[in-house]
Amino acid sequence: MQVSASGFSQRKVTYVKKKTNLWDLFVAIKAQTGYKVLWSDEVIKTSEAIDANFKNATVQEVMDKVLTGKPVTYVLQDEMIVIRREEPSFREPIVRNTAPIDVTGRVLDENNVPLVGATVKVKGTSRTALTNNKGEFSLKNVDDKEVLVISFLGFETIEVKAAEASNSIKLLASSDKLDEVQIVSTGYQNIPKDRATGSFTIIDNKLLNRAVSPNLLDRLKGVTNGLLIDPLVGNPTGISIRGRSTIFSNTTPLIVIDNFPFEGDLNSINPNDIENVTVLKDAAAASIWGVRAGNGVIVITTKKGSFNKKTEITLNSNVTLTDKPNLYYQPQLSSAEWIDIEKKLFAEGKYTPELSNNWQSISPVIELLSKKTAVNSVSIDAQVEALKQYDIRDQIDKYFYRKGVQQQYFLNLNGGGSNNNYNYSVGYDRNDPIDVGISKNRYTVRGANTYGFLNNKLQITAEFILNRLSFANDAAGRLNTAKFPYEQLATDDGNPLPVLIGDLRASYTDVAGNGKLLDWKYRPLDELRSKANIVTSESTDIRFNTGINYRFLKPLLISANYQYFKSVGSSNQMADLNSYETRNSINTFTQINKTTGEITYPWPKGNTYSEANSLMNTNYGRIQLDFQKQFLTKHNISAIAGYEIRSEKGENLSVILYGYDPSTKMSRTRDNITYFPYFYNSNSMRFSSNGIGQSGTINNYISYYASGTYTFDDRYILSGSFRKDESNLFGVNTNQKGVPLWSMGIAWNVNKESFYHFDFLQQLQLKGSFGYNGNVNKSISAYTTAIPISANRFNSPYLSIINPPNPSLRWERVQNINLGVYFGLKRNIVTGSLEFYLKKGMDLIGTSPIAPQSGVVQYTGNVANTKTKGMDLQLNSQNIDKVFKWYSNFILNISKDKITSYMPNTGTNRDIITNTSFTPNVGYPINSIFSYKSTVLDQSGNPQGYLNSGVSTDYTKITGESNISALVFHGSIVPTVFGGIRNTFIYREIELSINIIYKMGYYFRRAVLQNGSLFSGVYVNPEYDQRWQNPGDENFTRVPSLLYPVNGLRDEFYRYSDFSVVKGDHIRLGDIKISYSLPNKILKRVGLQSLQFYGYANNLGIIWAANNMKLDPDINSGFPTPKSISLGIKTNL
Repeated sequence: MQVSASGFSQRKVTYVKKKTNLWDLFVAIKAQTGYKVLWSDEVIKTSEAIDANFKNATVQEVMDKVLTGKPVTYVLQDEMIVIRREEPSFREPIVRNTAPIDVTGRVLDENNVPLVGATVKVKGTSRTALTNNKGEFSLKNVDDKEVLVISFLGFETIEVKAAEASNSIKLLASSDKLDEVQIVSTGYQNIPKDRATGSFTIIDNKLLNRAVSPNLLDRLKGVTNGLLIDPLVGNPTGISIRGRSTIFSNTTPLIVIDNFPFEGDLNSINPNDIENVTVLKDAAAASIWGVRAGNGVIVITTKKGSFNKKTEITLNSNVTLTDKPNLYYQPQLSSAEWIDIEKKLFAEGKYTPELSNNWQSISPVIELLSKKTAVNSVSIDAQVEALKQYDIRDQIDKYFYRKGVQQQYFLNLNGGGSNNNYNYSVGYDRNDPIDVGISKNRYTVRGANTYGFLNNKLQITAEFILNRLSFANDAAGRLNTAKFPYEQLATDDGNPLPVLIGDLRASYTDVAGNGKLLDWKYRPLDELRSKANIVTSESTDIRFNTGINYRFLKPLLISANYQYFKSVGSSNQMADLNSYETRNSINTFTQINKTTGEITYPWPKGNTYSEANSLMNTNYGRIQLDFQKQFLTKHNISAIAGYEIRSEKGENLSVILYGYDPSTKMSRTRDNITYFPYFYNSNSMRFSSNGIGQSGTINNYISYYASGTYTFDDRYILSGSFRKDESNLFGVNTNQKGVPLWSMGIAWNVNKESFYHFDFLQQLQLKGSFGYNGNVNKSISAYTTAIPISANRFNSPYLSIINPPNPSLRWERVQNINLGVYFGLKRNIVTGSLEFYLKKGMDLIGTSPIAPQSGVVQYTGNVANTKTKGMDLQLNSQNIDKVFKWYSNFILNISKDKITSYMPNTGTNRDIITNTSFTPNVGYPINSIFSYKSTVLDQSGNPQGYLNSGVSTDYTKITGESNISALVFHGSIVPTVFGGIRNTFIYREIELSINIIYKMGYYFRRAVLQNGSLFSGVYVNPEYDQRWQNPGDENFTRVPSLLYPVNGLRDEFYRYSDFSVVKGDHIRLGDIKISYSLPNKILKRVGLQSLQFYGYANNLGIIWAANNMKLDPDINSGFPTPKSISLGIKTNL
């Protein structure tokens, strides 16, 4: 045996165990020292039985002992111990030959870390050199035309010309040549990847840091299997793991950070603190989390320190520049077209009611037309014509949007001694987005320590995390659009101009009150500049984790862990007297005595101030026993059992103050009993309550769990888990308060069988699992639930029943079946996995009618079932593996759900189509899209549908049908086929990565021309220039004619016709990243370990879309997310 171990520190290992094996020993080395042991199955068999008796031994002593007598050597490379076959020719560090030049160089990995013991060989000869502990090598008298072959176990072999080898030479890790003790984290235990029967996906640190977004979810988009990030999945995070298995309950996957569920805002988490992310997808992987695992689990592992490691400092900083939005993406009528509409409606008398008084809002054009006479017609026409040249979007773009700038700064220190390790980090993110006047900041502080005692048998951990978010909006009443397309926000020299808003016309607000009222004009630009209406918010999350674990009786480890989580949030809005919002409220109810001129203010004069505060406290405790034992050489048992208790308490308090003076903190109370008249008409109103609101929640849970894995000869794996959760929310009887959930899984490493001799398929593992996860709905209880309502007309509080008592209320359950195959071709040219799954949602919670005699008309209970089936495919390939490298990753996910039973009646076809969220229908996807079947327009430009198999324009009967078969079912509004293709190109120190994302198998309803909204003043209407205008146009267009007065059902039929539904399938260029790592010879001069410059481009647009209307399916309204470019630098000291 040869050894190259000059870089070993004095990290100690204690491991005493008879009849163990090398695999378990290597796992122990990694756990106690941080060293990863890498090997090839062709070099050494880790299942070989050994007797280990190491007490406080150095790593070198352990490795020397267990490898003595074997034809192998090992070297230390940074945090890796690499075992490789011994080659006699390596005994001499330098084999000389005659050549005209001397070659010296340095061999590094992709992170600029020296590779110790790398082989540098003159091609076609026996001349060889090994790199020293600095990665340096030397060869003398080499012909400058010779080629050097540079290799290192676990890395790709490259060839370079001798004349070019004096620089730093980088090798890239090759996953096909190494077996690493790769760990899957479930949040309860760490399981070697080869022994995990569940379905999971690991996003390592490099892939996670491929993107530069400060948001974790943005970094996961399109790069991981089984995970869909889309705004239509049914929860605020936009995350879905393998589809949806509930209807009205929580659809958000459980987020776990460092073994504890995370209840805070994901935006507060700094991705730079994260080491890796594991997505648990099936019951065998996730059921240990019980009733919270029905939507899948995302396990986040943060960075930790390492024992016996020198302090390492990492600095990462970048700046992101974002384009202004494209305000012209959404179609709208031009000012000229809108003015023509107004002229038409004026001529037909639409504005006669408004013109009958002197206050009601009318547009500048209508006000001009109402004053038109034979004498001034030329002047009026000229003024109207002049307005046609303006487009309000020009000035909105100029004054209310800007190029966004986002900055990130991150510092990390980590390391450790023989009995402790540490990891500290601070981060600061500043975001000045594209909206003028808005700013966001994030501060993160984190410190983690582990202390070892009694030869590390006893370990104590402590971790503190502080995340703080702040937000400011200097123009809460900002203008994103205007009432009329020809209005202007400012003069040519930038002075603010008033625009119309609300119910009052310009000529009325010019003179109302004869100067005794507050200014009644709305000047958006003035409010922005003066910060007249400001919204600010802050949130602070504090997490404290501590734990103690003790290993006794050799195979047993007992641990106790505790987490305290506190989240404090506050938001406030100050609308002062410069804001239109406050001035309008005061003026509307101001009373002026006609005799005395005395002014009274029912709405108190002064600022309007609102404040909302929230507080959440969570206490989480867990005690767990771990058992792990290898016996009779081939048998291995790993098991855990534990008990958890969790308590969550939330409080919310809000208040609105009127007539507020910020200098004295004084306010005035409104009279909420009296009806006060409006200033400008005969209407009157009684104010609502004074805006004081308070609410709170308390949730308590206890859980029992156990999980175990049995492995035979590293070939057959059997796993099982059980968990029971109990809550104060569910069940009246004791046996109904909790739900037992379980799973079982099997795996077979086929390639380790003695009969397996397929060299082309060197890795083959088959998996299967079955079990139950659960889901929780915190909005209901088994007991009568009521909510306080604001005071009635007698100023007395009262309660409204939300849900009647339901003693039979049960937890939702999700049955999971998963079958999979993991494979790798020879030399791992292609690796991947293919999995099929089936999920059944059972006892799902929804609303159901109840007899009115009970006092309520509906209740919420267990009324539905669903089924979801799908497939996950991942392929990784090495297309070119020379000096120039090309790697590819392909992800394909298919997920289709449907409702198999639902008790309530879904109503008429109109109810199904127009429901703002969704109406569940048995046999169809949870999020379905239906439409009225339509055909061409009639000769008058009316849309036509079908009634009793015949063409009809009877919109009342068409929309009133209750036969769902009369509707057109298109499919799901959520993508059912999605994934990505990522290509990585590497040439020396330059790396280029391109990610393409696709979504298929879904539909969306596009915006269409609506008479009703158009004639009500909504000029943001598409298809105006495509409408039917003359007989015969029905041969060329499907857009109906304009019809005044409006037929509401006609409008509705067209809006929800099949003509408005289009396929959402598209392929998008997600992002591009390019990086350059500085060569080592330059790093030496500046004293750095590594230095990388990188650029990143995001939101680069659609490559292909199924619709031919240039519509972005991900954008329901507004404009597409603008492109952004990031530039950054990362260094290790």
